[in-house]
Amino acid sequence: MSSWARTAEALHLHVNTVHYRIQRIEHFTGRDLSRLRDRLDLWAALLCRTDPSGPPAATAVRRARSSTSPAR
Repeated sequence: MSSWARTAEALHLHVNTVHYRIQRIEHFTGRDLSRLRDRLDLWAALLCRTDPSGPPAATAVRRARSSTSPAR
């Protein structure tokens, strides 16, 4: 079973719905979720967003980018 199918099953969605939603996230964020760096950036932003004591998500991602290697 593919990861798409496992994800769809866990979310009680059709596999095409999961794929479509990932494409929409990529479109709205300008990120390519097949790239590890982009997935990690989005995960970090979500973690900051769910931590009420942390900075706003956009601030955390900007800080993370500025403290790492030069832009892609």
